[in-house]
Amino acid sequence: MGVRPRPTQSPRPPIWVGGSSPPALRRAAVRGDGWLPQGTPRKHMPEQIAYILEHRRRVRGEAPIELGAISEFLYVGDPAWDVGPHVVSGTAERIAESLLEFKAMGVGHVQVRFKARSCDEQVDQLTAFGAEVAPRLVGSP
Repeated sequence: MGVRPRPTQSPRPPIWVGGSSPPALRRAAVRGDGWLPQGTPRKHMPEQIAYILEHRRRVRGEAPIELGAISEFLYVGDPAWDVGPHVVSGTAERIAESLLEFKAMGVGHVQVRFKARSCDEQVDQLTAFGAEVAPRLVGSP
């Protein structure tokens, strides 16, 4: 079996550590090239990031680490149905503002996910995000 394109070979593929428990945060700080939280509410991200960066400085000096996040569910526009709690919906500006909060925390990679009731609605949400929200994220300070 072969895989193309081949992953980065030099020095090795980057290792991202997932998880939000104290042991996962320590693993990310000590062994990871990146960290992706799992289930961390946005309000707890700053304290977890601070812990990782502080622990990393102690054990790895100034070695950089990439920080990721998983957004709340998004719905571009005003939904005509109850999308439930913890969904960021509304204008492209509102959604972009919400996602840029992660950048202010030092996060460089955000996994986005969309609320939808069907495959067609999912495609519509992805299309709207790409056309209306993404341009507001590129090149933002």
